[in-house]
Amino acid sequence: MADGWRDTTAPTGCAWEMLAPGPQLAQALHATDPATLGDAERVSYLAASDRLAGWVHVVQDRALTAVSDAVEVATAGERGSASLTRTWVADEVAAVLHISARTATRRVNAAIAVVRDWPQLGQHVAAGGLTVAQAREIYEGVAVLAGHLDDQGEDLSDVAVRDLIRIAPPLPPARLRERVARHVASLDPTAAARRRRRAERDFTDVSLWAEPDGMACLAARGPAIDAIAVRECVDARARMLRDSATTEDERTLGQWRHAAFLEAFGLTPSGRAVVHTSVATDTSPPGAVAPPHVQLRVTVPLTTLLALADSPAEIEGYGPIDAELTRALAADAEWIRWVTDPVGDYLIDEGTRRFPGARLARFLRAREGRCKHPSCGVRSRHCDADHLPAYAAAGRTAATTMSPTCPRHNRHREASRWTVQEEGPQDPYGPPDPVWISTLGRRYQTTVPPAIPLDYVPLRT
Repeated sequence: MADGWRDTTAPTGCAWEMLAPGPQLAQALHATDPATLGDAERVSYLAASDRLAGWVHVVQDRALTAVSDAVEVATAGERGSASLTRTWVADEVAAVLHISARTATRRVNAAIAVVRDWPQLGQHVAAGGLTVAQAREIYEGVAVLAGHLDDQGEDLSDVAVRDLIRIAPPLPPARLRERVARHVASLDPTAAARRRRRAERDFTDVSLWAEPDGMACLAARGPAIDAIAVRECVDARARMLRDSATTEDERTLGQWRHAAFLEAFGLTPSGRAVVHTSVATDTSPPGAVAPPHVQLRVTVPLTTLLALADSPAEIEGYGPIDAELTRALAADAEWIRWVTDPVGDYLIDEGTRRFPGARLARFLRAREGRCKHPSCGVRSRHCDADHLPAYAAAGRTAATTMSPTCPRHNRHREASRWTVQEEGPQDPYGPPDPVWISTLGRRYQTTVPPAIPLDYVPLRT
């Protein structure tokens, strides 16, 4: 989905828009049937109910923390380790809430995180400034920093929480998770590299487990760079197999990926015919198919390459990787340079032609990693080069008037009644930055994602 977005809709004047989450907001919502409201008021009601749900969630978190404290006090005289005490807490919570002990443990740990460990998270959720999901991404991500101090003696997890609360509100959980990982790696790059090496040693494996309806899942866990390379090879080979198959073969792309994976080991899917493709070599006849070429895109700050800073790089399709691994990868790589600062002229402008050329389309997908629509997460490699606003209104095919938008949100925008509206001033060197207007009239301003969001830059001394 977009890197983030802000709701810029004008207030409707409904009472719940002026109320902080709490009993008064609950009463105002309870007194109104949303089915009787107009379109704009219904969406406003939904937003208010979500803020109230966050407040209720923190109320329950306080209750869970209080129950946990009470059980620990009640069993303080008994012999047993701290882990045994936690099981007694889980038993108490599981019994009253009719959940498993494992689920109870997770809920108690989450409650302690926002009530005691990082209370500012709970405060922001209760006030409606953060969603429960956003808070969860933050405390789960920064937990590895707890107990590590910065040069001023402050716990690094507290530093990270304070910084992340500032940037979190416009970000959906998936994008926030990436920013949290980047921030954690930036605050303690040495520890990030150490955790990666330990994870490679302890968790690299291939596993199998059964699933319903005669299915099973074979999972390979290993270094992200290896996993992404394999996935790209499988996907490229699957598309070659699909293109070589007969028209009667109606397998989905997922089934073709499975076939491509088996083919690597000399196997074919059970009950399926073998699909032959001719692979091109230096002596191949015309018409032979070249083997798949895999290109992994890693975006890295120049300061990291020059060892002036330890800011993480970004692997497309995965997220941030630590500086140590980044420099190791950079030692054996083919580079494509993109200048991210204005250099005195429009980077690419193709005038009034309807469709962009390959160079412009490649640049658009490199500049913005995902579909521009607020609710969409489709990666730009699978997106159309879309005029925002529409070509009929924008007039030119240029980097400043186009962004990647997935086929659904591009080709069906008119049918869905979503529209875009440019509200200047626009960066003369940047991408279009329109307001998206939803089916029911809600207005959303998406944020333009930087190539690398450097929320924190640890310069070397």
